[in-house]
Amino acid sequence: MRLNHINLCASDVGALKDSLEQHFSFRTIQFGKVPDHPGAVDSGSDFAMLTGQDGCDVVISQIEAGEQSAYPPQFHFGLMQDSAEAVHAKHAELVAAGYSPGRVSAGFEVFGAVWTAFYCPLGDGLQVEVNHRTHSDVLDA
Repeated sequence: MRLNHINLCASDVGALKDSLEQHFSFRTIQFGKVPDHPGAVDSGSDFAMLTGQDGCDVVISQIEAGEQSAYPPQFHFGLMQDSAEAVHAKHAELVAAGYSPGRVSAGFEVFGAVWTAFYCPLGDGLQVEVNHRTHSDVLDA
């Protein structure tokens, strides 16, 4: 079994779609309004479907903008980079693009692997973790 897709929620579907395309190599498959058909949830609201380089899809559903986060504390999704240097480069790219990523944590050990990672808010309380880890038999089991 493998992860097929994840549904993320955003008050500005287009902005989150653009962020995932521009900075995380996702490609938009469909962007528009949820069609009005039997069983459709939130017909007429914005949605997008994107695919990643690894074949995992991301669906983005529209929510109302609110004062509180759309996500519970600690919720995030992670995107792995090929090297620790790529994590630092992605951090610099996001800073230059006007995002406010947290600091890069480098060289910490978890589950027998050495990690380099940072978190970056994408709006509505959603955060992406950008990381790299060394090989670990624990994580590969």
